[in-house]
Amino acid sequence: MKTQRPRPNPISTLARRLLPAVRPDGEVAGQPPIVQRANRATASDYDRVHETAGVGGDWAKSVYGEYYATSVSVYSAIKLRADAMARAPLNILRQVSGESPAGTSRVPVGPGHPVQQLLDRVNPWYTRGDLWRATEINLCLWGSSFWALEQNQSGHWEIWPLRSDRVRILPEKQRHIKGFVYMGNGGPVAYTPEEIVWMRYYNPLEPFAGLSPLAPVRLSVDAGLDALRFNRSFFKNSAQPDVIFTTEETLTDTEIEDFYHRWEDRYQGPGNAHRPALASFIKDVKTLGFTHREMEFLQGLRWSLEDISRTYGVPLPLLSDYQQATFANITTAEKLFWRNTIIPEMRFFEEHLNSELLPRLGYPALGAQFDLSTIEAMNEDETEKVDRETKLLDRGVLTINEVRRSRNLPNVPWGDVWQPTEKPEKSGEPSA
Repeated sequence: MKTQRPRPNPISTLARRLLPAVRPDGEVAGQPPIVQRANRATASDYDRVHETAGVGGDWAKSVYGEYYATSVSVYSAIKLRADAMARAPLNILRQVSGESPAGTSRVPVGPGHPVQQLLDRVNPWYTRGDLWRATEINLCLWGSSFWALEQNQSGHWEIWPLRSDRVRILPEKQRHIKGFVYMGNGGPVAYTPEEIVWMRYYNPLEPFAGLSPLAPVRLSVDAGLDALRFNRSFFKNSAQPDVIFTTEETLTDTEIEDFYHRWEDRYQGPGNAHRPALASFIKDVKTLGFTHREMEFLQGLRWSLEDISRTYGVPLPLLSDYQQATFANITTAEKLFWRNTIIPEMRFFEEHLNSELLPRLGYPALGAQFDLSTIEAMNEDETEKVDRETKLLDRGVLTINEVRRSRNLPNVPWGDVWQPTEKPEKSGEPSA
């Protein structure tokens, strides 16, 4: 009888092939000694099993993705965030020196630059908006988003967003992260650390996994879904009758059907409303109804919506909750949504692009920045900023070039000398 050998772990096999083998002394044959990138505390928590089995599956459950397709509130909140992220264009900026020795500014590299072209058309099948929607949706569902950097046949870079619940991180004591493995239906696919841009929400319980926003709010979402299922089943199945007739006799099916027919003939319809009923064999009549406590599932639905609003940072009026909404409230909600939710998210993405993507593409001196000038909700803030800058210019607190540098504009030769704004003369008054 032949003994069956255990099948090798596909992640373990890829992990061994991902990078050259490390000798017991921590060095790679034929290469310089490895510098330990992980701090000592992280290295002390290192588990060698994770190096071959991967980390992240327990924190990025596939079931989280199903909420996007089954919960109206979750879908609405995430879609609002994803659409907002896709609205503002992302510009690649370069630093230039101004006319003043101390003045520098950042200006766009232009649409012809390779990095700008890459982020404007990330691959033959994804547009710029598709990339940011996929990135934000993955973060909102699983707390992590992975970009795979791959080169096409022409040698040009392409960005492919990966499904986050299928990616496993391979930690290593010396390199901190040895690589990534995508667990596809056709088998695992390995990526080196340089081929993946990993954006994640910090997880205090597991440094090698993101923290999904659905993890803390899942119970509230399930409560809302259970209330909806109960409500649907009640109306679908007529789960509770309005009236119960009790009798001391045992009726046959024929007698019961005959009773229903006679009852409907005599008392059904508006013309028979409040008509007295007589039934000689009926002992008692009991009416059934819902108490206020039994109707609290409506409040449960609202509580679920409020929890989702708090978790994803989307104000209730933007989720079509207009109970106490006015035009001013909605305008304020839009400003709060951008100021407290979307703009911090954009800064989060900019940091990852500037520290990970651009250096890997060979452009560490460039910077990425979202352009908010086309966002209507921020226009009022822009007007207030202009008024403030004008007052500071009039009082000599700022110069023209200082204002221009704050807006990433080049200096002008006359901009370092204070020039107060002349007030227009009133009509009918002689000039001084």
